[in-house]
Amino acid sequence: MFNRLLRVDLSDQEFKKDRVEEEILRKFIGGKGVGLRLLVEEDTSNDPYDPSNPLIFVTGPLTGSTVQTSGRSAIVTRSALTKTFLDSHAGGHFGPAMRRAGWDYLLIKGASQEPVYLLVTPKGTEFGDAGDLWGLDVFETEKILRKRHGGSRVACIGQAGENLVRFAAVGTELFRHYGRGGAGAVMGSKRLKAVVVEGDEAIGFHDSDGLREQAVGLTRDLKGHPDVERRHELGTMMWIRMGQETGRFLPTRNFQKGSFEQYEGITAEAMKRELNWTSKGCYGCGVIMCSKVSRWDGREMEGPEYETTAFLGSGCELKDAREIAEANWLCDKYGLDTISTGVSISFAMEAAEKGLLGLEDNRRIRFGSAEAVHSLIREIAFKEGIGDTLAEGTRIASRRIGGGSDYFAIQTAGMELSGVNPLGSYSMGLALATGDFASHTRLWTATAEMNGELSLEELPRVIVEGQNEINARNCFIVCDFLPYGLDRLVLLLNAATGFEYTPDEIMEAGARMQSLSRMYNLRKGRTHEDDTLPLRFFEEESFAGLMEGKKIPRDLFEKQVQEVFSLRGWDEEGMPRPQTINELGLEPP
Repeated sequence: MFNRLLRVDLSDQEFKKDRVEEEILRKFIGGKGVGLRLLVEEDTSNDPYDPSNPLIFVTGPLTGSTVQTSGRSAIVTRSALTKTFLDSHAGGHFGPAMRRAGWDYLLIKGASQEPVYLLVTPKGTEFGDAGDLWGLDVFETEKILRKRHGGSRVACIGQAGENLVRFAAVGTELFRHYGRGGAGAVMGSKRLKAVVVEGDEAIGFHDSDGLREQAVGLTRDLKGHPDVERRHELGTMMWIRMGQETGRFLPTRNFQKGSFEQYEGITAEAMKRELNWTSKGCYGCGVIMCSKVSRWDGREMEGPEYETTAFLGSGCELKDAREIAEANWLCDKYGLDTISTGVSISFAMEAAEKGLLGLEDNRRIRFGSAEAVHSLIREIAFKEGIGDTLAEGTRIASRRIGGGSDYFAIQTAGMELSGVNPLGSYSMGLALATGDFASHTRLWTATAEMNGELSLEELPRVIVEGQNEINARNCFIVCDFLPYGLDRLVLLLNAATGFEYTPDEIMEAGARMQSLSRMYNLRKGRTHEDDTLPLRFFEEESFAGLMEGKKIPRDLFEKQVQEVFSLRGWDEEGMPRPQTINELGLEPP
């Protein structure tokens, strides 16, 4: 059964073995859903750095199975960056290892007086002294702990998390990260350097034979799927060329453009040539294997991915694969989200260009300068100089810098936008503004818009249904790149759980999560005024997509936000109506 919950109190250094109630599992599935339900129930914080803010590691019913891409896990917490709901996901091996260590969910509250790490086993947890680890980077920390605890897996923070950078990540497998939203800063505020999981318990499923049989069929079909060969060859980096040549939404020069003149130097083909790529898969992924191991100048790492290349590369106008790889390596080392780091740096570049920073920063921080990018990454991680301001994220940084810089602070409700430039993909802009936070991982509509498969009229419905489905997939937990819908995935879920879900019930669970996260977000300070895009996207002309050649009309955008609200059964401020709360089986706020 996938109900094993370990509760840990860092303040008192105590733990308690618990179980998640079957009713909660039935309604919220696992992964993101159960994590959200626990967060809403447990969080009494006034601030993300309050010790009462839970840090929750979650797995899904399929995690650690033989189903392709089932190696994923997530951290659920109150975001240090947005101060609202966060679920941040990572691949690799940590999730399956946590289940083998005897636990499906790990809920951590309180804060230690001194640096500490957790050694989680089927017996519970030991509290290890992390005094010798505090101040070390992600690479050093993981290597030491893996050697100290043979056969273990590690999730840890680097200096960025220790220094409470609001978009600090939690690293695992050296180059995998629970990246978005600042889970690493929450972990640092608790003086928790690392979580080590160790154990060899069998992972149980309701119908192991049936699940294994379905997984074999899925693997067979996946090998012949038309999307898989390209992902295997080029990984997520295929989107650099497509975003440039077809979509015209490649984030460039802090979202001023949707194309980069020197993009050929940062394409998948260039990375493959310059960085000597080899393919690698996560746990349970021997077919897609979209991750690429890069080797250059004595360095070795997994990456860069598309998002990293878009925001640390074209976003900052870096034109060389090795320069971007070095930026990626530094972010991984210090424990920083490459997306928010890249957007924050490109924001600083535009601010410097407009003369809004100090004299020296205005001189040195320039678009196209790899030296500036690499230096700023360290300055952010250690909160030195202008890095201290950028470490707060672009929402707070623009308030400090002033001079109208909020116009080009590319964030919604505190989260730096990801995926694409909305001036080239209007549908993504609407999806980002109406998600539980502004990330492309909530829904990816860019492909359909690029291919002419979306209309304005149908867009609100597409977004509602798409967000519901992604919510559900993030409970199973399977990768976004597994190219099958709920009609097939639900069969795997039922074999794992025995709950006999229908696809409609799964979609309803996704809607339930969206409404619950919305109520939580409103409780924690989000308002309807946050359900929008930065000023740039309303004042400048779109260069591709549904709004090509036009400025996005504010009244149209608000009208479509309201259509999303209406389809969800929410009022004009985005609060779920009493009838909706009742129909979804939720508790009133």
